[in-house]
Amino acid sequence: MEAQSLIFAGILIWVSVLVQHVTNMKTRGAQFLMSDRSAPLSEDGLTGRATRTLRNNIESIAMYVPIAAVAVAMDVTTPVTYWSAITWMVVRTTFSIGYWLKINMLRSLSWLVGMAAIAAFAVALAVQAA
Repeated sequence: MEAQSLIFAGILIWVSVLVQHVTNMKTRGAQFLMSDRSAPLSEDGLTGRATRTLRNNIESIAMYVPIAAVAVAMDVTTPVTYWSAITWMVVRTTFSIGYWLKINMLRSLSWLVGMAAIAAFAVALAVQAA
C-alpha cells in the first residue's frame, strides 16, 4: 500500500491541476490560458478554491512522499505504515472534494487526520529504522 500511495500522490496532483485548469478556463476563458497570465488570478469562488486545493495538496505531498519513498526503498511495511498510507489517501481525497465543494468541516477534519497519518507513518518508519 505504501508504494501505491506514491502513485496516488502523483494522480492527486494531476487531478488537482486539471480541476484548477478547467475552472480557470471557465472563469477566464481560453484566451487567458493562452496569454502570459500577467494579470493575477482571482482567489474567489471555485477557481480560488481549486487553486488553494492544489497548493495544499502539493504541501501535503511534500511532507508525505519522502517518508513513504524511504519506507518503499527500505521495504518497510508495518500495520501502522499500511493504514497510514490508506488513511492519507482517503483523507486527501475527501480534503480535495471538501475544498472544491466548500464543505469546510470535511476539509478541515480531513486535513487534521491527514497530518496525523503523516506523523504516524514517520514515527513507525523511524521505529523500524532504529
